[in-house]
Amino acid sequence: MRLSATAALAAVFMTTSSVAQDRGPEEPRIEPGSVEALKAMGEHLQSLQSFKITARTTSEIVLDTDQKLEIGSVATYEVKRPDRLRIDLASDVVHGELVYDGKTMVYASPDQKIYAQVPAPATIKETLEQAAQKYDLAFPLADLFAWGTPDAPTDLIREGFLVGHATIDGKETDHWAFRGQDQDAEIWIATEGGALPLKVSLVDRDDMTRPRITTVLEWTENAEIADDVFQYKPEDGSEKIRFLKEASR
Repeated sequence: MRLSATAALAAVFMTTSSVAQDRGPEEPRIEPGSVEALKAMGEHLQSLQSFKITARTTSEIVLDTDQKLEIGSVATYEVKRPDRLRIDLASDVVHGELVYDGKTMVYASPDQKIYAQVPAPATIKETLEQAAQKYDLAFPLADLFAWGTPDAPTDLIREGFLVGHATIDGKETDHWAFRGQDQDAEIWIATEGGALPLKVSLVDRDDMTRPRITTVLEWTENAEIADDVFQYKPEDGSEKIRFLKEASR
């Protein structure tokens, strides 16, 4: 017999309520294991010198009418630390490429046959920060490059606890939940092999509509990546332009 949607939601509510009661008011807001899990994840991520990630992201977009739309995207990351990065991003609304070779950063729109190129910092992390802060280029997973460094945002955590265990694409994970000042986060970290994040979900509490962004990650550790992957070659007929903020300075 199949449960109705109402009955299923009621069952979920009863289960989560009993978990909250079991936790008790005397428990700390941050379980020590939650921070340790993030540190282990960061240490493993920093140990990877060459890797690929395929990230499938679902984002909620909220219209002025409060209607939510779902936008999908797939981003492929190819990484050689400390100073080689390529991101190919294809979403329902945009197709973009970021190529970083240790000296310059290129962002290209293949569909429009345009690209912009600027000098870049010495590391991947700094380059992604520059892309976001100076040129409004935001990429899913950019924050992953901060974990395992002194800039890891552990000091922003206000709550952290273990939700339970889950299977992501056939792999066992620990499901952790965190709360910061203006953002809720869930991270599913692999329990076997390296402590890789296999799924990440974020909710922006600053937005009254509470939009959610969820990303499922597929990793290739110790990947062999040819050097020419990080060398941008414009397609025939491509036009070089300037970033909007670059042109306004």
